[in-house]
Amino acid sequence: MMEKILIALNMIVDFVESYELIDEIDIATMLYKSGFEKYEIRQVLSYLDFGNFTPTNGVRYFSKSEKDKFTEAGMQYIQKLQLSGAVDLLVIEELIDRCMDVDGKVDVENIKQTLLYILIERRKLIDFDNGSMDEFVN
Repeated sequence: MMEKILIALNMIVDFVESYELIDEIDIATMLYKSGFEKYEIRQVLSYLDFGNFTPTNGVRYFSKSEKDKFTEAGMQYIQKLQLSGAVDLLVIEELIDRCMDVDGKVDVENIKQTLLYILIERRKLIDFDNGSMDEFVN
């Protein structure tokens, strides 16, 4: 099951990059048309913060060092994630912090890989905190 979740999460981060406006219904429809079952889609969406899917009203400004670190496309991708409400602000900040530690310029692909890692790591911590060992047993 974890392999399908990784595939679906990867499809979602690519989907976010490909479209100007996104919402939870668009993402669920894309996954369903790609062959995922409804229960799998619900599980994948639970890895993300699509529960509210509430866009933020503000824009995060990048510092000089962040602007030097990220490509223009990378910064736009992060802003799209934030403005769409796809992930919460804590994930955005963790994403930026982790990318700042990467050697060289950080592009969209680096950001996607880091985002996937963060989302999976966060979910495992949440499952562990709730006493569910399913993630570690399977």
